[in-house]
Amino acid sequence: MASRPSERFVWAVDTLALDPTDRVLEVGCGHGVAVSLVCERLTSGQITAVDRSEKMIEMAARRNRAHVAGGRAVLQTAALENADFGAERFDKVFAFNVAPFWLQPKEALEIVRRHLAPDGAVYLFWDARHTQPGRARDLAARLSERIRLAEFSVDQVLVKDLRPVAAVCVIGRPY
Repeated sequence: MASRPSERFVWAVDTLALDPTDRVLEVGCGHGVAVSLVCERLTSGQITAVDRSEKMIEMAARRNRAHVAGGRAVLQTAALENADFGAERFDKVFAFNVAPFWLQPKEALEIVRRHLAPDGAVYLFWDARHTQPGRARDLAARLSERIRLAEFSVDQVLVKDLRPVAAVCVIGRPY
């Protein structure tokens, strides 16, 4: 593995409270850091990770070569709205700073809804880099409202003081 993973990815994957058999979807996987962390916790489970950038998927594939070869990780170059998940159902779907969940939450979460397992949950993480210091809870409230507008309940709201900025997680489930 390249370098030590950032605190935000470690916190995010810890927050998922993964079961070793979980089927996980990461939207906007970037370099694949979280993919690596998730794979370390899975036995018979699997993570599917998508990113709209071919370059990011190439980097994620290099970082996670062994996980991909072992069938624990599946990587796909695609935006969420164009991804082909077939009949796949995910126990947990997560994203960190992925614009469609903020800008078009109804559309993005409708896609997620179609691919969530019956008891599945979505975990939306956002860092507070564009929020005034000490106002991360306001960011969490705005993200929660976007989830509710998409007809998801908000199960939990977390705020974590990380370096260099705080981050939030809103955990939701479809009504």
